[in-house]
Amino acid sequence: MSYIAVVRELGPLIVLTLGLLVLIGALMWVFERRHRLASNPGERGVTSLSDGIYWAAVTMTTVGYGDVTPLTPVGRFIAVLWMLGSLTLISLLTTSLVSRMTADAVTSAPIARTSDLDGKQLAAVADSSGAEYLDEQHLHYTKYANLKDALASLVRGKSDAVVNSVGTLEYAISTYFSGVIPMPSGTLAPSYMAFALPPNSPLKKPLDRALIEITASASWRSLEPRYFGR
Repeated sequence: MSYIAVVRELGPLIVLTLGLLVLIGALMWVFERRHRLASNPGERGVTSLSDGIYWAAVTMTTVGYGDVTPLTPVGRFIAVLWMLGSLTLISLLTTSLVSRMTADAVTSAPIARTSDLDGKQLAAVADSSGAEYLDEQHLHYTKYANLKDALASLVRGKSDAVVNSVGTLEYAISTYFSGVIPMPSGTLAPSYMAFALPPNSPLKKPLDRALIEITASASWRSLEPRYFGR
C-alpha cells in the first residue's frame, strides 16, 4: 500500500478527527474547571487542558478507563455528543482504510503477460469476459457453451489454457475438477464489478458501507475459501 496515497485520501479525515479531539478536550476543560473551582479540588475530573484532551482521546477509542470523568451537566452532555460523534469518525476511518486495502489487493494481484498465450490452444466460453478479452487481443480460441466443457477440453489435452474471470474459474475448478486442474494464479487484466445506480443515488454510500463491512467480516473470510475451494 502506498503511504502517500493513504495520506492523500485519509489526511483530511485524520486532520478533522484530531481537530475535533482537541476542540472537545478544550470545551470539556472550560466547563469542568469551573466545577472544580467551586467544589472539592480533590475530585478527579477534567482539571486541565491536557486532562480534557486525554479524556477525549480515551473516549474516542472506546477505552474508557474512567479515571477522568465529566462532573457537570454540560460536561456530560458534551461527553454524550462526543461518544456518538467519535463512533462515526472511527467508523469512517476504518471503512476508508479497509476500502483502500481492498483496492490495493485487487490492483496488486500478479499480472500475467498476454504474450504467454501466444501459440497456445486457447478456450473460452462464448460471450464471456474471457472471450471478450481474447477478441480484444486478436487471439484465436475455441468457443464452448459453458465453462465446464471448456475446462474438460483442458483435461483432455485439447486446450492449453482456459480464459475466464478468476472467481468463476476457481469456483468451477473446485466444483468439477478439484485435484485435477490447479487453481489459477495471476491475472491477465484487472476486472471490476459494480452496481449501476442513477446519478446522485442515495443508495451509493449505504451500498459501499455494506460491501466493505461484509467483505471485512470474519464470516466472509471463512466462507470465501470454502466457496473457492482454497
